[in-house]
Amino acid sequence: MAELSVRAKYEGPGVVATRSALRLMFPIWGIVFPLISVIGFGGSLYILCTQPLLWATPQTPQVFAFLFTCSAIALLGLALTRLVNSNYVVVDKTGIRLPVLPDQPGNSMRYYTWWQITKVDIINAANQDWRKRCLVLYKTKGQPILLKLSQIGAQELEQMLLAFELWSTNCEVGADVGLLKDEVKLLTSGSDKLTYTDMWEEELRRRYCPTSFIPLEPGRTLKNGTLKVRRHLALGGLAAVYLCERDESELVVLKEAVIPEDAIESVKQKAKEMFEREARLLMGLNHAGIVKVLDYFAEGGRNYLLLQYLNGQDIRQFIKQNGPQREHQVIDWAIKIAGIMKYLHEQDPPIIHRDLTPDNLVITDDGSIVVIDFGAANEFIGQATGTLVGKQSYIAPEQFRGKAVVESDIYAFGCTLYFMLTGKEPEALSESNPSDLRTDLSLEICELVESCTQMEPENRYRSAAQLIPVLRRISAQHAGV
Repeated sequence: MAELSVRAKYEGPGVVATRSALRLMFPIWGIVFPLISVIGFGGSLYILCTQPLLWATPQTPQVFAFLFTCSAIALLGLALTRLVNSNYVVVDKTGIRLPVLPDQPGNSMRYYTWWQITKVDIINAANQDWRKRCLVLYKTKGQPILLKLSQIGAQELEQMLLAFELWSTNCEVGADVGLLKDEVKLLTSGSDKLTYTDMWEEELRRRYCPTSFIPLEPGRTLKNGTLKVRRHLALGGLAAVYLCERDESELVVLKEAVIPEDAIESVKQKAKEMFEREARLLMGLNHAGIVKVLDYFAEGGRNYLLLQYLNGQDIRQFIKQNGPQREHQVIDWAIKIAGIMKYLHEQDPPIIHRDLTPDNLVITDDGSIVVIDFGAANEFIGQATGTLVGKQSYIAPEQFRGKAVVESDIYAFGCTLYFMLTGKEPEALSESNPSDLRTDLSLEICELVESCTQMEPENRYRSAAQLIPVLRRISAQHAGV
């Protein structure tokens, strides 16, 4: 399960100057010093092997000290470059991650949970120019953190302030935070696009829809006290997803499924058997692009999957925030997704995801794509309640009729590409072609999407293995342009 998160670009005083200096000096620390180190140590090794007596010369310690200094400077330059390029404030349900703040040496930590922050407020709130105000985070220990609003864009600031109001449940949020959010919203509402506040309210409705059963409360423990519920991640229907702590050390995701009490006993038993069989199957998967199923169990009349915790955004959220993506970016993602599908479909028996949609594809912090939320729990609910698994706009016709096949995932894959390229939902139970909305796309990518979304399975690509070389060929064409 992917966390909702806010990313706002922020560069504190001194960061830009440090980055410029590092770039200017790159030929020295990034090229000359590493070459000196490699050649110097290589030459020393050669001398050790061929002329060991030369190692006794008085100059040897000085030579090695010089070589180690060159290596240390190169590594320091690399570390500083990575540090100053981490220039985003990231806010999610767990807390806030900060970039490097050279002007605040007392705040050396980069990440704070909401339990470590006592209050969020605005300094200089009376100033007519909101860019001259500061956001201040008061901590349980140490000096407060100051973020200059002049370093944050208006739309990103609106989103960040909304996130503070939503998630900082363990600390006080000053009244000026809400006033500033409304003020910034007025500045951004002139755009044709949804404001970030509107977008996030829609996103929260999607993830936190009304539930017809009572979910586990925060603080509840399971599995003899080894699992502790920290909070809800999503609620809806007869299922819930929780952020949990395992053995008081590891964050995990717990997915809960409940069979209605009025379901007949044979349906309950069949659903439970299917749940256990598929859970065991998923636990045996080993692919970096598939969320890991760590365990499954039943307790209190409910069934649970224990999943790997991921930090990142699902593709739906990413597209809503950033708009339709360039073709080369979508192709790069598509190659990764097709590789995951290939792995699943080549299992014995083949594993059909049945819900390969933007909601279930997560872009992690390192840029990887991970497939989540498929298989056991969704099918479990579907078997017991007659609920169709999958989102309407992405369901292949044969899956809609209750007969999902490998090509059903190909159909959903094509619909997902359409969404990434256009930012629009594909029309349900129909062929999709992004050229209807974008004229700048290549003929090859449009034909691929159209082929994947043919109404009959035999008219689509028959496997992910067929898709991958086509996608790579389109990618190579882009690289050659």
